[in-house]
Amino acid sequence: MRLIVERTSGTLKGDITVPGSKYHSHRALILASLAPGTSRITNLSDSRQIDYTVNLLRCLGTDIQIDGTTAVVTGGPYRPVRDKVTAGACGTTLYLALGLTALAEAPVTVVGQKYFQRRPIAPMLRSLRDLGLTLEATADRPPIRVTPGRPRGGRTRIDGTLSQWISGLLLTAPFAERPTVIEINGRLNERSYIELTVSMMRDYGLEVAVSEDWRTFEIPPGQQARPLDYSVPPDLGSAAFGLAATAIHPSDVLFHGLPGTTAVGLDHPEAHILDILHAMGLPMESEPGGVRVRHDGLRLDPVSINCRDVPDMLPVLAGLAGYAHGATVFNDVEHVRLKECDRVTAMCQLEKMGGRVEMTDGRLVVHGGRPLTGADLSSYNDHRVLMALAVAASRAEGGTTLTYPSAYRTSYPGFLEDMVSIGIPMEVGARPALQRPVGAAPMIPAPRTESASTVEGRREEMAEQAARDAERPITDWVRQWVELRPDQPAVTDVREHRRGELTWRELSDQADRLATFLAGRGVRPGSTVACQLPNWLEFVTLSLATLRLGAVCCPLMPIFREREMAQTLGRSGAEILVVPDEFRERDYPQEIAALLAGPARPPALTDVVVVSSAGGAEPPRSTEVRWHDYAEVIERTQPDPDLLARCAPGADSFAQLLFTSGTTGEPKGVLHRHRSLTLAAGLQRRHLGLTEQDRLFVPSPLAHQTGFLYGMWLSFLLGSTQVLQDVWEPRRGLSAIRDSGATFVQAATPFLDDLLREVESGEQVPEHLRIFAVTGAAIPRDLARRATDTLDVMVSGAWGTTETCLGALATPDDTPEEMWGTDGLALPGIKLRVTREGTVLPPDNEGELEVLSPTFFAEYLERPELTAAAFTADGWYRTGDLATVSATGRLRIAGRLTDVINRGGEKVPVAEVEQLLHEHPAVRAATVVAMPDQRLGERACAFVVVRDGERFDLTALRAHLDGRGMARQYWPERVEIVDALPTTITGKIRKTELRERAAELVREPLGQEVSR
Repeated sequence: MRLIVERTSGTLKGDITVPGSKYHSHRALILASLAPGTSRITNLSDSRQIDYTVNLLRCLGTDIQIDGTTAVVTGGPYRPVRDKVTAGACGTTLYLALGLTALAEAPVTVVGQKYFQRRPIAPMLRSLRDLGLTLEATADRPPIRVTPGRPRGGRTRIDGTLSQWISGLLLTAPFAERPTVIEINGRLNERSYIELTVSMMRDYGLEVAVSEDWRTFEIPPGQQARPLDYSVPPDLGSAAFGLAATAIHPSDVLFHGLPGTTAVGLDHPEAHILDILHAMGLPMESEPGGVRVRHDGLRLDPVSINCRDVPDMLPVLAGLAGYAHGATVFNDVEHVRLKECDRVTAMCQLEKMGGRVEMTDGRLVVHGGRPLTGADLSSYNDHRVLMALAVAASRAEGGTTLTYPSAYRTSYPGFLEDMVSIGIPMEVGARPALQRPVGAAPMIPAPRTESASTVEGRREEMAEQAARDAERPITDWVRQWVELRPDQPAVTDVREHRRGELTWRELSDQADRLATFLAGRGVRPGSTVACQLPNWLEFVTLSLATLRLGAVCCPLMPIFREREMAQTLGRSGAEILVVPDEFRERDYPQEIAALLAGPARPPALTDVVVVSSAGGAEPPRSTEVRWHDYAEVIERTQPDPDLLARCAPGADSFAQLLFTSGTTGEPKGVLHRHRSLTLAAGLQRRHLGLTEQDRLFVPSPLAHQTGFLYGMWLSFLLGSTQVLQDVWEPRRGLSAIRDSGATFVQAATPFLDDLLREVESGEQVPEHLRIFAVTGAAIPRDLARRATDTLDVMVSGAWGTTETCLGALATPDDTPEEMWGTDGLALPGIKLRVTREGTVLPPDNEGELEVLSPTFFAEYLERPELTAAAFTADGWYRTGDLATVSATGRLRIAGRLTDVINRGGEKVPVAEVEQLLHEHPAVRAATVVAMPDQRLGERACAFVVVRDGERFDLTALRAHLDGRGMARQYWPERVEIVDALPTTITGKIRKTELRERAAELVREPLGQEVSR
């Protein structure tokens, strides 16, 4: 389901009653629970956030009776009614009440929803422990076990990053045994929220002394709160969304209960929103009972906003800034990233709507005045992001859809009803692209609301932005994330018997240690470091270490054995190799030792580093090379910052050497620079609207371009978590996606098919997954439709090569036919053409696909003749793929040129036959290859995997294709039933092997089903 927002036309009319303030409601309830006797709270917020606070206090034994917007609270000692109390999904509830749970008469464990694993709480826990409380938590994250006992008091220092930390300490301190002093470190953010806490504490009879600069608080011990009848003021944070809507549309709307038109004299931490809106040009007039906004259309002015004062207002103001005439600057935004989601990055989705946003050095700049268009957006399950983007979308051309459509209930339950009542069309429903019934005719693409020039201009801008990103080597991006989010997870490793995780700080530290060791063993800028590791976090650490030295990563597939290792290590010139001690029942050190002792010994290899999978194993003793234990290297090596600074790479430094097989019969070394890889990842990021809030699940081998570039490298660019799985097991993979909150996967078709089958068999749908980019082969349309409907994800076709990186990809705006029936649209800055015998063909004609791209590889290592042969005279890369490109730029891959089946002069459309076979209900997987024939030259042979309990044969195939209206000459003339199609480790079907098997079948009579 999505929140669907249509463009609003006409004047907004009506009235909105502003609900009670959440901030006051939280504090009033908590303070009343501490005051023996009865307190009455009126105009209580009805938001879900307040429900979480009420539920937590009730679990602590507080009697709270609610009638409408009035709460009667009977305060007194906390006598828990259960041993676990939950803060639900509300950070305010967690932070304000955590310390107070120690006043309970029995131990309790404070829990909350999974996203609290990403919210920082360690500084607050340290300060509460400073004050004498006993709190136990793994990795300083909920669940938090709280031992009963009053605080001891004393002195503590805490960062001023989040006001909620300070408010929670202030609420706890009056009940200490000794005086308490709280001092603020560094910059103080959100002072107005702390002022509210102190003011309300004093209302309930609790004393707090505050220094002039609000950086030191002194609280007397042994205090007692007193009961109070309290009226909650209106919530300006909720009113802001309605006010923003009236700012971008002609309006005549009355806001009941809004107490004024400026912040002067208002007791609300977000009162400054009124002054900001006034500065932008919104006319507000006070009337009896409220404030009216009336105008026939505005030219909004850009402003400069300090988010230290109004952090929660950034989303709605950023959306409004998209319509201002000029650049609106949001300063001091870093702490806004620590809310329910990274709200700064979330609002960068204005770029998907055609806006222009910059995010640098603690600032967000929104350039207004550009026409915005509807898009498929993510709310990140954040109430403020959802409402802000919905309001912005109400003026955008075309429709907009938003994920987590009910998130607004967290803080403003009346939002949807209020917006509809004043004339903004919004509703919760199925994503429009998914509404085509099963079996219906292909959907007609919706009319494009943008001109071709507007679309092309936006694509050019995306290409320029990605190119600017690529000016920096990827190691600089990683250093940035280490500074901005040192304690957030960078890489998670979910191997079967061991789960590991490294934060950005830990990853950087280990990489620096390893880089210093590698330099000591002779690695220098331009050197090659080879590794044959599975998808383990050590692969990521080693890659980063290698890149920091300006050296080249040479990942080798774990499936390689002596022949492949001898070829690739010999050609690479690698002096250092890193291998696991054991993986999938293979002893890699012994295999390498045997290789070193044989005639094919790689001549340059001097050192082998062994990564232990389960506690350490003694590496082989050999005089041929020096052997090292990976864990010992990390432990014993101290980083050398000066050395690393001298070796730091540039954007044009070589970064990656990948070996790919070809028609030459031996592996070719594809060499890429930092610039090409970062640009490729940046183009995909812009094309799909990926942000640092996305979590990347990586089941494809990191030793393959899909995993290396669109898993690890993309994570480095985004600053997002990568989740690695070493051995593909569908149920474990699905569990890893759910548990990690993964949002993005790029992998081959079999991975998607396996996940879908797990869910169809009864496993839980992963709620956060939103994009699955399928590479390696065309997506069977039936599989894509089922996966989209069942998993509620965007299943996008894609095409690319090791040499060119990703060249084409479906877009979030595509119709189902475009998304599933093609291999995508050329990424911004990339051009596609189809040729035959050197002539460029018009649209929809089949021929060899050629590509012109800024993400090209640099060269085939030491093979200039192969590099030259790969390109046309005018610089286009010859892909060897048979394809068509439509007039709208949509790519359709028909197969490899070597896959063509020539049946008596008639070319069989292999890809289309395969697509139709996948639509048969008995077929799980199918592929079609050429089978030799004396009379016709070649005939088509279908290899088919049948679903459990089903049957399929040549008669069923003929009936199915006949029913689809396919010419008889294209029908496969043999069906071979197999248990599984042979695939590479990345999921590509090994058609060469199947062609060989088909050739062996020609002596058997045609027209027969042969079971295997």
